[in-house]
Amino acid sequence: MQEVDEREECGMYFIPHLGVYRSDKKTSKLRVVFNASSATTNGYSLNSLQYNGGVAQNDLFSIMVRFRKHIFAFIADVQKMYRMIWINTDQRKLQRILWRENMDEPIKTFELSTVTYGTTSAPFLATSTLKQLALDEAGNFPLGSSVVMSDMYIDDVLTGAETLLEAKELKNQLINIFAKGGMVLHKWCGNNTELIEVSENYDFSDSSEIKVLGVYWNPKHDCFSFRVKIDLHELNTKRDVLSTIARIYDPLGLLGPVVAKAKIFLQKLWMLKIDWTDLLPDTINREWRQFVESLQVVNDININRCIVVEQPEVIELHGFSDASQSAYGAVVYCKSITSDRKMLVHLIASKSSCAYQANNDSQT
Repeated sequence: MQEVDEREECGMYFIPHLGVYRSDKKTSKLRVVFNASSATTNGYSLNSLQYNGGVAQNDLFSIMVRFRKHIFAFIADVQKMYRMIWINTDQRKLQRILWRENMDEPIKTFELSTVTYGTTSAPFLATSTLKQLALDEAGNFPLGSSVVMSDMYIDDVLTGAETLLEAKELKNQLINIFAKGGMVLHKWCGNNTELIEVSENYDFSDSSEIKVLGVYWNPKHDCFSFRVKIDLHELNTKRDVLSTIARIYDPLGLLGPVVAKAKIFLQKLWMLKIDWTDLLPDTINREWRQFVESLQVVNDININRCIVVEQPEVIELHGFSDASQSAYGAVVYCKSITSDRKMLVHLIASKSSCAYQANNDSQT
């Protein structure tokens, strides 16, 4: 940021901000939060007048599915991505803040010079910049460019290759392509030690478990796991039920039967037409407590990340669907076979939904 004169200008905006401290974070314990949705005296905020730009990257589901096809897999993210991208100088007056180092100094006016977290356009500006970087460097780094275009979610890279040699070459190309944009990849982690970068700030080489786009990944055993925190002593209200179900984060549907049962229970609860703070009726409450107690078993489930055998000669996709009076769903499996008939079958993803209840006001 740069200090500027305090004189009034047409079309400027001051962004309220504060620091949020998270002691449980391994990185970025203190993060500055900017509230560009705060309205000015004329009733408008910066965010209310900005376009969000749309989505410049692939969806999370597609990226996670592709991440499962690699024999050698690794992840990384762009260090301080937003701070590495300049904002047009004519637009910086819309990113002014008030700041002083300590209570004894006078308040000064600054303009933020880079993409700012908390503004509506920030995700699009940052991700479209990455895509442009990939296009510009496609001739020099074809492997890296392809990954930046298709296998990035905001600032996270999830990728890999069929051989260790290819994976190492891809890693080097990614490092170089981001260096061309003045950016650094860090927090490296992979299922092979040669794909891990160890720095003095972040060492994930001995990490048993890390979070990958909200899902836990154990790179040493190369499997996904789930962590659902349940408080059995909570009062069981409609709000508590919804809060507990929301903790089951499963973008690929690997816990399909569990999620389907939770949806069915929520639909049944919705039909009771009780308020959010009302305690559950005794019969429903007993059913819910049984489900919550069994839900803890989810924390013991491990699912292989990789869904293909090494050097497959044949890869088949098998889909199944079924329905009952309560719900309907579909699953897709990957079957891969080597030339010597070694075979591997793994679940790729599933989807489910509750069946429509005619006596219900709305469909779940």
